[in-house]
Amino acid sequence: MKQINYDLEVIYIYKLYYFFTLLLLFLPLNLVLTWRFGKLIGLTALGLSFVFAYFLMMQKKNFPVPDKKVTAQKMAREITQQPSPLAVSRFSSQLYFYFNEKRQAIRLLEKYKDTQDTLLSATLADILLREGRLIQALKTIRENPHYLSDPLLLFILGQIYQQLHKWEEAIRIYELSLSIARKTGFPQNGANRFTHFILSLSYTANIHHSLGDCYSFLEQYPQARKHYFLGNIRLFDISLWKKFKIPRTKTA
Repeated sequence: MKQINYDLEVIYIYKLYYFFTLLLLFLPLNLVLTWRFGKLIGLTALGLSFVFAYFLMMQKKNFPVPDKKVTAQKMAREITQQPSPLAVSRFSSQLYFYFNEKRQAIRLLEKYKDTQDTLLSATLADILLREGRLIQALKTIRENPHYLSDPLLLFILGQIYQQLHKWEEAIRIYELSLSIARKTGFPQNGANRFTHFILSLSYTANIHHSLGDCYSFLEQYPQARKHYFLGNIRLFDISLWKKFKIPRTKTA
C-alpha cells in the first residue's frame, strides 16, 4: 500500500491518536488487575501500559492511506453540498496527497482564489511550494489582503523565504507568525477542538524548528538552540524532536 510522507503537523496528530488508542485498549486489563489485586498492582500496570504505548508510538513511522473510494465519495458529497472555501481546501488537499492529482488540485484552488479566504490561499501556496514554484507561491500569499494578519499564511511565507535563502526575512516572518498566533490562534480547518489544539502545537513547534534552522545557518547558535528547545517541548513524542548540531566548517 502506498504511504504518504506526512508533514510534522499531521504525523503528530496520527501518533497521538495512536497512543491514546493503545491506552484505551490496555485500560480494561488495568481495571481488572486493580479490582483483583489492589490499587498498587493496578497503578503499576497502568504505568507499564503508558510506557509501552509511548514506546510503540515512538516506533510508529507509517500510517495507512485512507481508502480511495470512500474518500472520493466523501469528497464529492462535501463539495457538492457545501462548496465553501473550507470544503474546497480540504478537497484539493486530498486530491493532491491521496490521489496525486496535482494539476487538478491547483486548478480547483485557483478557481476559488478570488474568495480571498486565508485557508484556501494557504493551501494553494503550500502546494505550489511543494511543487517548487516558489515565485507563484509567493505571489499567491501576497495577493491575499489578510496575509499579514494570518499566522498560517505567514508560516508558509517564511518557508518560501527560507527556501530562497533569505534567512533574515524568513526569521522576521516566522516571528510575526508566532506573535499573531499567540493572540488569535491558527485558523480553524474543520477539525474538532482537540485535533485543532494538537495541530496548533505542532505548527508552533515547526515554526520554532524553522527559526532554529535559520539561526543555525547564520551561525547564531544560542538563538538556534533556544528555538529547537522551544519547538521540542511542544512535542510529546521525543522521536519528533529536532537536535541542535553545529554545522561542519565549510572548506574552500
